[in-house]
Amino acid sequence: MEKVDKISLVENWTLLHEERDLNLPTKVPGSVFETLIDNEVIEDPFYGLREHEVSWVYESDWIYETEFDLEPDFLEHKVILLRFNGLDTISEVILNGDNLGSTNNMFVKYDFRVKSKLRSKGNRLTVKFKSPTIKAREEKEKCGINLNTGYAAIPGVPYLRKAQYSFGWDWGPKLPDIGIWKPVELIGYDSIKIDSIYITQKLYYNKNLNESSELKDITDLGVMSADLTIEINLESDLSTSKLKNYSLKVDLKAPDGKLFTHEKSINILAPKVEFTIEYPYLWWTHDLGTPYLYDLSVIISKNGMIDSLKQKVGIREIRLIQNADEWGESFYFMLNGVPIFAKGANWIPVDSFIPRGKKRGLYQSNLVNAKEANMNMIRVWGGGIYEDDLFYDTCDELGILIWQDFPFACAVYPHDEEFIENFKVEATQNMKRLRNHPSLALWCGNNEIEWLWKWELHNAGITQDNKINEFKSGYLTVIEKILPELIITYDPNHPYWPSSPSNGFVGDSLGTQNSNSPDIGDSHFWDVWHRNKPFRAYRKFNSRFMSEFGYESFPSIKTIEEICPTDQFDFFSPIMENHQKNSAGNKKILDYMKKRFEIPLEFENQVILSQITQAEAIQYGVEHWRRNRNDFHCMGALYWQLNDCWPVASWSSLDYHGRWKALHYFAKRFYQNVFASIKEDKNSVEFWVTNDLKEKKSVIFEWKMFNSESNKIHDDVYEVDIPPLSSKMVGTLDVNKINEVIENLHDHIIFYQLKTDDEKKLIIDQGMKLFDAPKKFNLQDPSIKWDIKIIKDEDLTELNVEIKVSNEFIALFVFLDSEEYDFVASDNFFSMGPNEARIIKLTKFKKRDGSSLSIQEIKKEEFNIRSLFDLINSRGNT
Repeated sequence: MEKVDKISLVENWTLLHEERDLNLPTKVPGSVFETLIDNEVIEDPFYGLREHEVSWVYESDWIYETEFDLEPDFLEHKVILLRFNGLDTISEVILNGDNLGSTNNMFVKYDFRVKSKLRSKGNRLTVKFKSPTIKAREEKEKCGINLNTGYAAIPGVPYLRKAQYSFGWDWGPKLPDIGIWKPVELIGYDSIKIDSIYITQKLYYNKNLNESSELKDITDLGVMSADLTIEINLESDLSTSKLKNYSLKVDLKAPDGKLFTHEKSINILAPKVEFTIEYPYLWWTHDLGTPYLYDLSVIISKNGMIDSLKQKVGIREIRLIQNADEWGESFYFMLNGVPIFAKGANWIPVDSFIPRGKKRGLYQSNLVNAKEANMNMIRVWGGGIYEDDLFYDTCDELGILIWQDFPFACAVYPHDEEFIENFKVEATQNMKRLRNHPSLALWCGNNEIEWLWKWELHNAGITQDNKINEFKSGYLTVIEKILPELIITYDPNHPYWPSSPSNGFVGDSLGTQNSNSPDIGDSHFWDVWHRNKPFRAYRKFNSRFMSEFGYESFPSIKTIEEICPTDQFDFFSPIMENHQKNSAGNKKILDYMKKRFEIPLEFENQVILSQITQAEAIQYGVEHWRRNRNDFHCMGALYWQLNDCWPVASWSSLDYHGRWKALHYFAKRFYQNVFASIKEDKNSVEFWVTNDLKEKKSVIFEWKMFNSESNKIHDDVYEVDIPPLSSKMVGTLDVNKINEVIENLHDHIIFYQLKTDDEKKLIIDQGMKLFDAPKKFNLQDPSIKWDIKIIKDEDLTELNVEIKVSNEFIALFVFLDSEEYDFVASDNFFSMGPNEARIIKLTKFKKRDGSSLSIQEIKKEEFNIRSLFDLINSRGNT
């Protein structure tokens, strides 16, 4: 029988360091750093200043070895491949004393034909890794040009096809890892096997999308049918006449169980199967519908199954719409005919030691947390990796779209033939691996290279005109010629965008035009933070699609306690400064905080205030851009960044351990489909409602203005219909007409609620708006009271706790936490008007060390409920 056989080679590996006489058991997939930590050769390099004590690890060469036996039947296969799905990065592969070849790309799958080198007993497989930093230095010295990714990184990483962040970034440590980071396997086959598949789709709507421009046309827009073409790419040396002896069977199972089947004989190496599906179950982002998935099965047979492949399929159409308009040119995604406002964040690798992060479950937990914060898009940033299959599978299941950068970021890159050919293999493999995921929305050439071109040349010391022209030509060849051609060849169904930010293809204008225009393409905005501008600067940049903007804060105090002793609990202590990789970042956090708040003496309270300041900043920007969605003026806001790769002060909303910062709770509110916002200035107030749903929403907008003594000054109610996919100003207020407010506007606050306009009057959204910095509002003790109720789930699967919170006077930024427990609250860091009561549900309980928690262990005294008043009045302030 010719059945394709696969044997996993992930067991019984050993890691060796010859000079230090180390011989350690190691995991595959895994890494050198992970192994050294597990075997207690080094202590946790994230703790304290240890990052700087372990440079010998990445400055060393390392050897992986394993031995294995094979059954005689397996050795009978005509072809046997040794497949490495990922080697990080510079290595030689040796099997039974024979050198099979070398590797130089972390992102490439390497296959070696090894039938003649294998035996049934005592096969020895060796992978010799070279130090990545030594290799980078060698390349730098050979070329004479200091290619680098900036001040926070070890120079030379652009010469390597390795995750660029690993050499250091302005949020990540200098800990370039080494090792077999993806599975290893032997594949035996005889005549034929499946290489890949490619699924193309055509959806038929009940309306002409090109003619349906009115929002009213969206409400009853539907897909009548879908044509699916499945191309199966085969590997075989068989002649056409012999191929006909093999059959192909393709099954497509719908979510309701209905089965579509097609069988045919094979006569070419790329046979196609077509299905027409009436009224298909569509894949939607979770905010617009259900991300339905079909089960696809492909089987090659000849007197029994030879090879098979299974994959999830989402029926959907994604388009990037760029039309000329009054501002310049639109930039938005249309999913199944519906224009979507992209709401989300930028994604970096889950850990400095990537295989460990996967084992810790960070892919699932971070993405579930993103969905729970109402995000519908994640941008995979170009300084990281093409992510693990688990990442894309999870986004498919959760209904989250992916903007995928190719792994180039913030640097000038080599342009020699060897480098380009290496990259072409890398890009082709990963396009074929990822192109069928319904979550994939767009391929993007790189992060910020086009925008920062002149700075990057200067940073690398490239000043001679001929060298500048060479690197310019190399960039344009890869980004604006090779990649578009590869997209057309391997994935024409997805849009390609040359860089982020960009106005589109730049050509000879590279370095001379503004690639970060607010009128066309996507934008990055860093005036708030990097240029120290106030939050209101966000309102002066009317982006078409804001793909990156951010503001820093510190992680949870529990996370800090795991990497810093209490005697260094100070923003400017050596350890806290080491866990801040942005130049003068901790000072910037404090400076921004001082503009907004009185600074408490207690370190923990300062940390919490940093998170509140971050949340305020990002909320200010998102509210503005979401108000601007009408006529597709702005159609996306992806903040920097979702997650961390180690415990650090950064722009993330989830810290390294997945603990929600204040920003993540704010995001849950400001990314919800229907939400209210207030645009305030010194003279007037505008009340807005944004509706991202496909149907109109009837709502009641109630607001009340109070002074700091909790006395009501003014109020109003608006009953309005909000059209689908729009923002609407539902009311205004001229504050100059309210005499008691004019002189001390800063000492007033507006609380608002958005409710359903029906019998239930359910609260959709609620919040508050101050007219100035919180420190100018004369806070009183809110007299918060609270009680706890433990709810035992009927299925005993999850522990739920309800907290009832009430207050007498105005309470700002009320938050719940615990020194002993981790949990996710239904809401947190919220503000309450006078005499309010709320019920907050707590779920996902665990102890701070990650272990499970029983009902009997829950104690009320382990919870803390505080507000801004408590933070700044605990022991005085600076």
